[in-house]
Amino acid sequence: MPKISDERRAARRMQILEAAWRCFQDKGLHAATMDDIIRASGLSAGAVYSYFRSKDALILAAVTTSLSGLRDLVAPILSAEPPLPPTALLGRIAAAIDGFTAREGYDLRRIALLGWSEAQRNPTLRLAMQGFYAAFRDRLAEALRRPGAGDGRDAAAALLALILGYVVQAAIMGDVDPDAMASGLAGLAAVG
Repeated sequence: MPKISDERRAARRMQILEAAWRCFQDKGLHAATMDDIIRASGLSAGAVYSYFRSKDALILAAVTTSLSGLRDLVAPILSAEPPLPPTALLGRIAAAIDGFTAREGYDLRRIALLGWSEAQRNPTLRLAMQGFYAAFRDRLAEALRRPGAGDGRDAAAALLALILGYVVQAAIMGDVDPDAMASGLAGLAAVG
């Protein structure tokens, strides 16, 4: 039997993940079955199970793949020179989230809410998410570090809360945008 190329393997894996994301948005993480995902992928059950042994493995891959993609997209924003002020950092990260999460047939912001909920019962997923968010918060602290202003950790924790809150508002309410977030942060600083 001929081996498939690494590129083809990656494309098939992504095909399965795309199907899973659509099914997760339509039915939720627990109501979506492997049969639903297999049908949506257009592949055989054997092909899907050769990539993901279980639905838990598929959920973990769906979450970590989306978080890794977003991390890579946000990295240049966090390492901008000169460093961006917090309002610009928040606005650009929120815009990157918007661009990354809006997909054909599903919205990764809505699926993020499902993943956060799932992490409360799934320790493997929780550890993966903790690792991602801790590293992201550390990168935010580096981006916010200024001479004479401390190590940036408290500011990073506050900014991460705003970013995650942006995801929640965008997913549930749909009436918030990156510019409004940046403007709102500036307004909070002016009040304070």
